[in-house]
Amino acid sequence: MPRRPHDWHPLRTEDRHADPTPGSPADIRTGRRTLSDTAIEIRTQIARLRALSDGTGLKGDYADALQDGADRLRDKLGKVADRYEKVAVKVSAWAEAVEDAQHQTLDAHRAATAAHDIITPLDALPEADLTPTQKSDLDHARASLVRAQAVFDGAVGDYASDARRLSGAIEEILDDSLEDSYWSWTSNLLERNAAWINEALEIIGWIATVVAIAAVLIACAPTAPAWLALAASWALAGAEAATYGTALIHTTLAATGNGTWADVGLDIVAILTLRMGKAAERGVTAGVDATRVASRQAAKDAVAASRAGQRDARQGIARELQNRTISKPRRQFLQRQLKRMDAQARAAAKYPSQHEPKVSAAEILRSGGSRETAVAKKASAHEGAKHAESSAVQSAARDVGGSAVKNFRAFAVGTSADLADKSAGNSEIFASKPSVDSYGSAKDSFKFHTSWLDPDLTTGDPN
Repeated sequence: MPRRPHDWHPLRTEDRHADPTPGSPADIRTGRRTLSDTAIEIRTQIARLRALSDGTGLKGDYADALQDGADRLRDKLGKVADRYEKVAVKVSAWAEAVEDAQHQTLDAHRAATAAHDIITPLDALPEADLTPTQKSDLDHARASLVRAQAVFDGAVGDYASDARRLSGAIEEILDDSLEDSYWSWTSNLLERNAAWINEALEIIGWIATVVAIAAVLIACAPTAPAWLALAASWALAGAEAATYGTALIHTTLAATGNGTWADVGLDIVAILTLRMGKAAERGVTAGVDATRVASRQAAKDAVAASRAGQRDARQGIARELQNRTISKPRRQFLQRQLKRMDAQARAAAKYPSQHEPKVSAAEILRSGGSRETAVAKKASAHEGAKHAESSAVQSAARDVGGSAVKNFRAFAVGTSADLADKSAGNSEIFASKPSVDSYGSAKDSFKFHTSWLDPDLTTGDPN
């Protein structure tokens, strides 16, 4: 093949130094020979397996198992050899297409260059000064340039068309019956789309993190409108659903060798902390209800005890007040005593307050970023302080506090793991993002193909 031009002017005005039909037919043919030689070698091994499966001289159960495995492997290798041979044919056709396109573009370039060399000096002269011969030469050169441009454009178009056609044919060959399981089909589909799937998962992960942080900030805001809190709760529900979906996709990617099991582990941490947080919030709700029930019962018990303790005193005061001879100061003192007893009875009968206590941002954070948990914790602590003598109220209040602590731990572990991964890990969408190389290498070490899940990668019974 003659040397290719470095400048394709006048056929190309844009990107004129790029070869319009790149490629080396010789290198492509070398690749075709490699494919053919590989197919020949596979056929040789198939012949040996066929001889082995004939069972010549083999006796016993192991011989049957060995022959059965050889038969299955021979069938697999036969399909692989078919692939190599068919792809070799398409690669050979591609070499011919590249060579033909390069010949045509080179001939077109020579014709165009020759025509341009004639047109340029003649175009510089006034048309009135041109001789009839020069005018004829100019017309012929312009026509030759137009023909060369048409040949060039046709060759480039055919080159692109052949590339699409042959690449599609090769892809169809690679999607042949060798992929005889749904798992293989899924594995190959994920491999072809792993790049954009990982980018999408990273975007979803960042959105979930931003939503979680925004929800905590909204919970900490003392004057957040109700509609904003409702929107935050819906957004959190969506982020939770995305976490489960992301975990499923990460697991599938890792199982097919297109992802890392470290991402699956982080997803499991996120799911476990979510479940722990929800369990803790349910514990808080149950604990608050138990605290209120115990507080009401403690109030009733206090009323009964107060009345029992005041009965004799009230009777004595009532008898003394019936005596009309007591002094006015004494009568007033006794009446004040009765009022104090009534106030004590009313205080003992006071039920738990239904008023929502005010909580600070720090209290919300210590409760796992949940305003409801912080309010419940504070309300239960208030009831516990009011009924310090009631073991039932104290136990229920401690349960609420314990559930709030569990919610905080789940929140802290999940948030820390997520932020640490996003801070130290690589990014598919932010190329300039700082990262820790050792962290990325550690995650990549958990990237491996689980062949035990793929029936197409097993050649027989492992036993």
